[in-house]
Amino acid sequence: MESTDRLSAIRFLIAVQRWTGLIKWKSDTEGGLLSLIKRIYPFVLHLPLTFSYIALMWYEAITSVDFEEAGQVLYMSITELALVTKLLNIWYRRNEAAHFLEELQNDPAYSLRNPKEIQFWQRNQKDFQRIFYWYIGGSLFVALMGYVSVFLQEAYELPFAYYVPFEWRNQERYMYAWGYNVVAMTLCCLSNILLDTLGCYFMFQIASLFRLMSLRLQDLQDAPEEQAKPELRRLFRLHARVRRLTRQCELLVSPYVLSQVVFSAFIICFSAYRLVHMGFKQRPGLFLTTVQFVAVMIVQIFLPCYYGNELTFHANALTNSVFGTNWLEYSVGTRKLLNCYMEFLKRPVKVRAGVFFEIGLPIFVKTINNAYSFFALLLKISK
Repeated sequence: MESTDRLSAIRFLIAVQRWTGLIKWKSDTEGGLLSLIKRIYPFVLHLPLTFSYIALMWYEAITSVDFEEAGQVLYMSITELALVTKLLNIWYRRNEAAHFLEELQNDPAYSLRNPKEIQFWQRNQKDFQRIFYWYIGGSLFVALMGYVSVFLQEAYELPFAYYVPFEWRNQERYMYAWGYNVVAMTLCCLSNILLDTLGCYFMFQIASLFRLMSLRLQDLQDAPEEQAKPELRRLFRLHARVRRLTRQCELLVSPYVLSQVVFSAFIICFSAYRLVHMGFKQRPGLFLTTVQFVAVMIVQIFLPCYYGNELTFHANALTNSVFGTNWLEYSVGTRKLLNCYMEFLKRPVKVRAGVFFEIGLPIFVKTINNAYSFFALLLKISK
C-alpha cells in the first residue's frame, strides 16, 4: 500500500512539464554542469519562442490600422498574456511546487491504509486523467486545425497572426513565417494547458484528501469508542496538515486563476467579435478553428472553478461525516473532543484568487456574463 503511486494521474505529464521547462528537475539544485544546464534550460527554450512570439503578437495588435484588424490578433495575444503570468508564477514558486508534489507522494501521513482506500484513490486518479487528457487533446487539435486550415485559403495567411519582420506573403518565404508560428504556438499551447492541469491537480488532490477523511469517518459509524478515539485523533492531525496544504495550494494557484479569470472575459469577447467579422463562407477553416477555440476557452475557465468548488464542498461535508459517527455511545470526554472538532470545522476552507474572489462555480458564471457584456459593448462601439 505504501508503494501506491499517489500522483499517478499526472506522472507522465510531470515528465513532459520538465522537458518543456515548466517545473524544476529533481537534481537541478546540485552542483555541476548538468545542474547548470537544467537551471537555464527553461529560459533558453522559452525566450526565443514563447516570449518573443508573444511580443510579436502584441506588436502586431498595437500597430494595426483599425480596430477590426486588431481584433483578429487580440483574442490570441490576451490568451498568451495569461500564459506569461502562469509561467512567471510557476518559475518563481518552482521550489514550493516541487515540495508540494514531493510531500503528496512521499509523506507517510497521506498513506493509504487498505484496499478500499486504494481503490477509491486510483478511481479518482483515473477520472482526473481521463478529463484532462481529453482537454489536452482537444486543445492541441484546435492548434492543429489552425495550422492546416490556412492552406485552404486562396491568399497567404498565418494560422495565428503575429508581426513578421520580412515580407512573407509569397511562396518563397511563407513557410518560414508559418514554421515559426507552428513551433512557437505549439510550445505556448502545450505550456498553457499543462499549467492548467497542474493547478487543477493541486486542488483536486486536496479535495481527494478531504474525501478520504470522510471515508475514514464513515468507517467509524459502528466502531466502539476504544477503536474510534485514537482514529479520531489521527484524523484531527491529518486535517490540520491538509489545511496547511490548502494554504500552500492557494499560494500556488491564486495568480494563475486570477489571471485566467480576468483575461478570459476579454478573450471570449474578442473571439466572438472575430467570428462576427470573419464569416463562414469566406474562411470556413479559420471560422471552425475559432469556434473550437472558444469552446476550449470556456472549458479552461470551468475546470479550475469546478475543482476549487469541489475542494470547498468536500471540506464542508466533513461536518456531516463527523455527526454520522457513533458519538451517542461515546464518553463525555470523547464527545467534547468531537464538539471541539466540529467547532473547528465551522471555519470554512476556501481557495481565493488573490484577495478578490473565491475560486468556485459562481465566478465561472460571472465570467461568462462579463464576456457577453463586453461583446455587446464592443459590437455597439464598432457600429
